[in-house]
Amino acid sequence: TSGIKVGLLSSFGFGQVGGGLLVVHSDYLFATLTQEQLESYNKRLQKRDIKASHYWQDTLVGNHPFVQVKSHPPFTDEQEKSVYLDPLARAKYDSVSGEYKF
Repeated sequence: TSGIKVGLLSSFGFGQVGGGLLVVHSDYLFATLTQEQLESYNKRLQKRDIKASHYWQDTLVGNHPFVQVKSHPPFTDEQEKSVYLDPLARAKYDSVSGEYKF
């Protein structure tokens, strides 16, 4: 629809899982950027677009499924407690195995 400038959606799901979403019309978002920031953003956008296009093409020719579902967490049983209790814990991508790991 025309005329929507901003939207806010919040949800509280089962198992204490909640989410929030703030949507701002791109005209208002880009108006806050300087010319240099906008040019930098456009360069990054073009790189993401090329990467997404390659991913989509690989999906179409059968190199991998569009959605790659995980079959196990990125941590071992021994790491589980420390990962859950550390708010700064972040998984890193392992290019050899093609998975995220701690």
